[in-house]
Amino acid sequence: MKNILKLIILFCFIFTFQVKAVSKDITLTVISDAHIKADKKENSLTPSIDKLLKAIEQTNVDSSDYVVFLGDNVQNANRIDIAMFAKIINRLNKPYYAVMGNRDIGKTKGVDKKEYYRIINKFSKNKISKLPCYKRADDFIFIFLSGVNETFPTYKGYYKAYELEFLDKTLEKFKDKKAVVFQHFPVVAPGEDEMRSTYKPENYLETLKKHDNVLAVVSGHYHRENVIESDGIKHISVGALCDGGEYEQIKIYDNNDGTYSITATILSVQ
Repeated sequence: MKNILKLIILFCFIFTFQVKAVSKDITLTVISDAHIKADKKENSLTPSIDKLLKAIEQTNVDSSDYVVFLGDNVQNANRIDIAMFAKIINRLNKPYYAVMGNRDIGKTKGVDKKEYYRIINKFSKNKISKLPCYKRADDFIFIFLSGVNETFPTYKGYYKAYELEFLDKTLEKFKDKKAVVFQHFPVVAPGEDEMRSTYKPENYLETLKKHDNVLAVVSGHYHRENVIESDGIKHISVGALCDGGEYEQIKIYDNNDGTYSITATILSVQ
């Protein structure tokens, strides 16, 4: 009887382990447009910093596997606010990645892409050191793009040829994995806003059409939430944390039939 009981317990353990091992589900917390800014005169907690702190606190106790910041993490490109952002996100207890938006860098202010990541990574355990890049994440491949014009300030995004070439080659290299792309500027706009539009999005979309392993493209910038499906890919637009304290949790489920389901749930700081 004891041997039978031991076998049952062992079987249950093995079954549980195997289910966990083959699971292809993943949960992502995605935060965009935090626009944090310190009040240097008053040395006080500003609303933008308070919202980010609360989002971090909530994310630390939720079911997320990874956290991604979609850019415009600071209100204006300066070393003090970028360092503050880095120190705050360093409170996370799970892997995180920070891309950049148009507000995060400015050559005229002495903060180019290289300097941005030097500061971010000096004060945090961010897992990106430059863009574009990719990271393996369980059974997925995460691709991170920039689209930011480093030379002069503009609200418009532009994914240059070298970024699209990187996207193309990475998707081909990992064609056996499902891909999620993260960036600041959408290529399928969540609404009309000429000032925030992306230059020549058709070039980007043509690159995506060459591959069948992209599940979603996740962007910020427009300060509005939306999900638009185009050519089988979900283009998820995440709202601005700085506005109503909103961010999103994206869950990707393996349907065990070669397809995946994706849900995007809007969360807010409490």
